[in-house]
Amino acid sequence: MIIGVLVFLIIGFIELMIVQIMIYPALRARYEQAKVTASQGIDPARIMNFVKFQSLVLMPIIGFYVGNSFQAVGG
Repeated sequence: MIIGVLVFLIIGFIELMIVQIMIYPALRARYEQAKVTASQGIDPARIMNFVKFQSLVLMPIIGFYVGNSFQAVGG
């Protein structure tokens, strides 16, 4: 179980880093440009809060439940 939690937590951290470095700046720039024309949609900060929750909370919970299958493979 612990191995599954750690594996999925590491995957969540990697996902969070990729989103923060590659996707969030583009979302933020597009949002700021859309604010000028009053056609903005969802604030990118809300999207980032969801990604953080998913990466740091949901992924380890999934890893906890999937961890038993990792133990079966490892021996």
